[in-house]
Amino acid sequence: MDYRIGSASMSDLESAKLVAKKLFETYDRDRNGIIDTTETIPMIVDAYKSFNRSFQPTRGDIDSYSKVMDRNGDGKVTYQDIEELCIKYLCPQYSQQQRQQVNKPQDPRIEVARRVFRKYDTDNSGYLNVQEIQKMMAEAYRSMGLSQPTYKDVQAWLDVADTNKDGFISLQEFEQFVQKSL
Repeated sequence: MDYRIGSASMSDLESAKLVAKKLFETYDRDRNGIIDTTETIPMIVDAYKSFNRSFQPTRGDIDSYSKVMDRNGDGKVTYQDIEELCIKYLCPQYSQQQRQQVNKPQDPRIEVARRVFRKYDTDNSGYLNVQEIQKMMAEAYRSMGLSQPTYKDVQAWLDVADTNKDGFISLQEFEQFVQKSL
């Protein structure tokens, strides 16, 4: 696996974030927004392969690896966890406080978007599915005194917000939608 990013230095913050994105997209094979234990195994094996070593991880290895990757200790390895690790190890010049500031939204709309996203991501997948979107829209319509959204309304919203057209809305897509529309 090649993680070179053009001619950019690996201590560059944006390059570290790009590496995190590539890692997460590579290993979150079921696209549920979480790298689970079955997805952790290939990560470990590939890490050893990069040193020309063969390795079959034990359950203890997998648990230890997952614990290290789970930066906030919530029992899930998310994109945010991987990004934080990449920044920590690829950009050592950033203090922990600076790394936290990098992940803190500058736009107050983003914090609201994140709260709304967490509220409706009821299966904690890291994505909003059609049913979760429908519930979110129904509450918004109700609060504005409108009748319930139709299937067509939900699909139209999904068509606009789902930039990668996978049928789900990631947190990043949701944040971008909120920034563009509000």
